[in-house]
Amino acid sequence: MKIPYLSNVKFQFRFLVYVIVFFSFFSCQRSQNFKKEQTYFQHEPPSYYNKTGPTSSLTKRVEMMGQPKKRVLVLNFFNDTPVRISDLSEFSASELKRNLMQSQRVILPTEIVPELTTQDVLEGAQIKLSQLVREGKRSGVAIIVIGKIAKIVFRQKGDDVGLFRQKQSIAAVDVEIKVFDVAGGREILATAKAGEASSNAVTLLDNSDIDSPEFRAELIKLSIRQTVELLSNDVLRSVEKLTWQGHVAKVVNSKVYINAGKESGLVVGDILRVLSQGEDIYDPPTGSYLGKTTGQLKGTLEVIDFVGTDGAVSVVHSGANFQVGDSVQLY
Repeated sequence: MKIPYLSNVKFQFRFLVYVIVFFSFFSCQRSQNFKKEQTYFQHEPPSYYNKTGPTSSLTKRVEMMGQPKKRVLVLNFFNDTPVRISDLSEFSASELKRNLMQSQRVILPTEIVPELTTQDVLEGAQIKLSQLVREGKRSGVAIIVIGKIAKIVFRQKGDDVGLFRQKQSIAAVDVEIKVFDVAGGREILATAKAGEASSNAVTLLDNSDIDSPEFRAELIKLSIRQTVELLSNDVLRSVEKLTWQGHVAKVVNSKVYINAGKESGLVVGDILRVLSQGEDIYDPPTGSYLGKTTGQLKGTLEVIDFVGTDGAVSVVHSGANFQVGDSVQLY
């Protein structure tokens, strides 16, 4: 037998629960939206009326993201060790170039064959900077990287007796890298890292394969590969801190051609400021190259089109008397 009053109470209780859940849900939704709005207004970009925001503006952040790619030349490394492996210098440079190319953050011109190696620009602990800068200008690059293999160690340990012998082979290397700004005629990075590679093998009696020069060279190259991969990150960071710079390649009537274009990352509408070529500074007593002065501002150009694989066409935005070789930078 059903009691009407009791049934009615149960119905009212369920209805009350539904109402509470319903309003709780929508009040939570409103609260979340309100929090989002509050977060937006609390973190809006700084302005004249609001100076409490982050110091870096959105325009500065976008400008850094949109920096054109710089042209980089890597010279074959110098193997400054008694370990003589025929292609070690070329292999080390190739590994660095491979890592830089994979990053897609710089340009490595494949058509350029360097006339110098790292060994050619070393004079004891000194760098022949003027010779290095001339090579960079001849190659049309903004950055030159040199490298040196400073130390190579190879060791083996394991069992000398028994039918099955376990052996571990270890190769370790020290690699040094220097990065130079061609336009500024200065060193922007000097760093070094160490790396190692190992191999474990179980051999039957005495296996001569792991004692062969080929095996040793392979393990040394593997340690160089791992070390250069670490160094490539340092190279990229140093290159990206440097202000991008190109130059005027040709002037025809009202059009000015730039030695960088779509591949480098320029876009139509970019405004470029033009500076005269700076002067090379040498130390009179020694004749050593000290660097280059900053040129004078001549005016600005506006990119209107592209030409060739990586060139740009621009028109005069302000100023005059632009000449071949003048430096250009993003405005």
